Amino acid sequence: MEEIFQLAVAENVPVVLWSGLMNRKWAKKFKEAGIKIIFRAVTPTAENTRETIEAGVDVIIATGFDEGGTIPAKVIGTFAILPLIVDAADGKVPVVAAGGLVDKRTVRAAFDLGAEGVYAGTAFLATEESPLAENIKQDMLKYDADDLLMFRAPNSFYRSLPGELPEKLLEMDKQGKSAAEIWAAAGDYNCLLYGMHDGDLSRGIASFGLGISSIHSIDPVSVVVDRLNSGVIA
Repeated sequence: MEEIFQLAVAENVPVVLWSGLMNRKWAKKFKEAGIKIIFRAVTPTAENTRETIEAGVDVIIATGFDEGGTIPAKVIGTFAILPLIVDAADGKVPVVAAGGLVDKRTVRAAFDLGAEGVYAGTAFLATEESPLAENIKQDMLKYDADDLLMFRAPNSFYRSLPGELPEKLLEMDKQGKSAAEIWAAAGDYNCLLYGMHDGDLSRGIASFGLGISSIHSIDPVSVVVDRLNSGVIA
């Protein structure tokens, strides 16, 4: 963290995205250096929202179970966790919504529930500029949320498009294997590189959020930005 902090100061970075657990000592150092903090708890709660506001964060990301990547440990969907976090923030800092936000409808719904911004991942993976393997991009268009395979992993869960390794991991989960055993069989975080970048689902996984159901084309990033912005409520 010290190296990251020193680099941010040296490069005059105005804002940092902090994901994980809040540490008041480091929050104070970043704030004293004039750097704003966007904080994203892995599993958001009303309690850690209030704690991070007291620590001085400037923006909070409310992540729902709909997201891709490391899913929150609590099974609370985006449109249930978002108003809870908005209420906990009590207008002291803006709240940004994350999880399943890919188009005008979902962004508008997030703003209706009190969000002042959106944090999108899957929407930008389905772009021409994305470094995803081409076969994985095409698979994104073939599958919906109910096709994704979910299995335990350290911290919580992971989802993946169907494939040889993901199906093996799902079977291990059904057999009662531990999260550590399942993640070891996946190959740790290298499984994301092999699956998403290399397009090899025999030794990797391809993780996406539930918004995949509303993605029907691979478009330029500019089109995706305009699509998301069209749902913003001023």
